[in-house]
This record gives sequence, structure tokens and C-alpha cells, in this order.
Amino acid sequence: MGRNGSEYHTNQVFAGAVRRHIVIGLLLLSCPLMAAEQLIDRLAAEVNGHAITVSEVQSKVEKGPLVEVSPWPAQENDPPAKVAIHDLINKKLIMQKADELDIEVTDEALNEEIKSFLTRRNLTREQLMEALGQQGMTYDQYRDDFRTQMIINQFQGREIMPQVKITDRDVQSFYLRNSGTMAENIRLTLRQLQIAVPSGAVDAVKTGKKQLVEKVYQEIEGGMPFEKAVKIYSDNESARENGGLMPQVFLKDLAPLFQNAIRELDEGRYTRPIETPMGYSIFYVSKREFSGSDEYLKMKPQLENQLRQEEMNKLLSKWLETQRRRSDIKLKDNV
Repeated sequence: MGRNGSEYHTNQVFAGAVRRHIVIGLLLLSCPLMAAEQLIDRLAAEVNGHAITVSEVQSKVEKGPLVEVSPWPAQENDPPAKVAIHDLINKKLIMQKADELDIEVTDEALNEEIKSFLTRRNLTREQLMEALGQQGMTYDQYRDDFRTQMIINQFQGREIMPQVKITDRDVQSFYLRNSGTMAENIRLTLRQLQIAVPSGAVDAVKTGKKQLVEKVYQEIEGGMPFEKAVKIYSDNESARENGGLMPQVFLKDLAPLFQNAIRELDEGRYTRPIETPMGYSIFYVSKREFSGSDEYLKMKPQLENQLRQEEMNKLLSKWLETQRRRSDIKLKDNV
């Protein structure tokens, strides 16, 4: 069954608040001095008929956390109020979807999770209550927030996590991109097609060679196997015999000109013609291996978690984009 708590139906809360303010307004007729002190909450946004109030936005900005789910489509440098309201909208969409999926957290499960959380943090209930008091939060509010986070986690585990596919190759590439050690850790098996330009060649010969290498490249693009192209067109006799196969080499050991051309290529891909003082070369990546390192092995679990979280954030943004198109969302201009 879906949840019916006021936490997830803020339109009911807002309607109740309006009724209370009507009663207060009638009382104020006999106390005009109090009228100036009354502040009636305003509507900041509606999400499929469910209200988000200005006070919710203000509380998020003042007390935090500013982002619980995702600020999308707000940007990191946008005003805090804009970030807060979009996070509230996104949170509302997730809670509504969780309701559709009958995701709920029982009091028993909530109590167990809070107990487990305190144990992991080596905290007592008394220490928790003291910390909540310092933040101006009651234990009931803390439980409500904790329950909401558990529901969001269950939603992500059901709807987002199954789409996250992280391979060892992904983790390796992530490590290389962020460590700046790609050249030291990538071992390559390459094939090379060479078209030589003789030293001191006249312009007509240089032009002919350039046209030839472009013709060869187009034939490879058109589907000619690289080895066949080497055997037909390469000016290197030994390369013609073995299809241009080179001994294994680390990326760092190649000339900078070749490194830059090959660095991002996957297996089965090839470079454009590279001009050198001796002519032209086209390289084909037969095999690309990650040699690894002690540092990588130590960091791998952390890297995998970080990459998984980044992928989850991307997929969540895509889900929110789709959900927003399907939803009736109204933002008030005066907020």
C-alpha cells in the first residue's frame, strides 16, 4: 500500500495551514495590533498538485542541506533559493514515484536503521539528542528525515542502480584520466603503415605521396582490413610481410607526435595519416592493455564507488528530465 503521511502530501498540509490562518484571521479582527506580526505561508511551487511552500525553501537555504536529491536543472553557481526549490521539486517527484511503487519504511525498519547508524558512528542516543538540540531539530523531525532518505535510497536501488554498469575497463580509464599516468600504464600492440617521402623529393613527388596516403586512409575507412592495406601500400618491406605488426610498446615510449594521436584510441581503431620528416604513418591499435600499479590496486574500490556514484547522478538527472516532462510542475514567479 502507498503512504498517506502528511510528509508526502504537502498539499494537504498546505490546505490545513490555510484553514488555520482563516481561523486566526477571524480572531485578529478583534486584535488589529497582532495582524502585522502574522505571516501567512505562500506557495512556492506545485508538483502534480502537491504544494511546496516558501517556508520550506527558506528553511532549506538557512538550515540545509541545500541539496538532498539533485539540483537539476539548476546549476551549481545559481542562487541558493533556485537550487533549493529545484531540489525540493525533484525530491517530491521521487517520493511520488516511490508511492506509486509502494515503497515504504516501517517504524520497525526505521528504528533498526537509526540504531545501526548510531552504532556505526559510535554514538549514543543521548549524544544524538544533544546534537539535534544544537541544530534546533526534534527527534521526530530527525526520524521523518531519516525515513525519507531511506525511501529515496530504496527508490534509487530499484530504479537507478540496475542501470549502472561499471566494468574494470571503465575503472581503469577513470583512473588514467584523473591520475595523469596514462602514458606509463598503457601497453600497446600496434600495426604501422608507412608511406615514405624521399629526402629532397620534388614537389610533384610530395604531392603524389600525400594523395596516396589520403587514398589509403579512405580505403581503410571504407572497410579494407588494415593488414591488407599495409601489404599493398606500405613502403616498409618487412612491414608488408607481417602486416605492419610492431613489438609491444608502452605509450610513454612513443614519440610525442604519435602519443597524442594514439592516446585515446580503443582497440580496433586507427589514426589519421600522421606527417613526419620521413613521410606519413597510420597506426592501428591491435591491443591496448592496462599494466596496472600498486597505487591503482589500492585505489580501485574507492575509484569504483566514485565512478558508480557519478554514473548514478547522470542516470538520475535523465530520470528527472523525463519525469518532469510527464509532470504538472508550476513555479510561482514571486518566489
